[in-house]
Amino acid sequence: MGKETRQSTSDEELLYLLGICQWVFNSNCGFIIEMIDKEHHDNSNKPWHTLIELTAGQLKDYENKITEIMGDDIYNLFDKLVTKRNSIIHSLPTGEKVDDYVIPIYRNDSKGINIKIDKEYLREFIKKNEELSDLIYKFRGY
Repeated sequence: MGKETRQSTSDEELLYLLGICQWVFNSNCGFIIEMIDKEHHDNSNKPWHTLIELTAGQLKDYENKITEIMGDDIYNLFDKLVTKRNSIIHSLPTGEKVDDYVIPIYRNDSKGINIKIDKEYLREFIKKNEELSDLIYKFRGY
């Protein structure tokens, strides 16, 4: 794979989808922060520079503020996406192949979860982020 690293990687499409997943998720986090930003919207007791330092899980802890400002639908979808994003980001390459490409797997032994992060999982994550983006844009009046 490519000249960026000598380490073993999966195929280019899987890596491309991983990048898109990170991008669309971060964009949605940014829009949520924008909506609860005290300095611009006076909706939070936290200024933007404090909010942007939060992890997605910490931002999710603002459930009351997000639902108060943006509604339950936006918060509930964001909550689900944080969980899926964590599965993607915390997965490990395994050497297991799906359709002839190597996939990472998220393992959570305490819950008995073993999630295969294949291209379909990533495409569904991207689609759900687009749904969240549409809800946020509608909320913002676009």
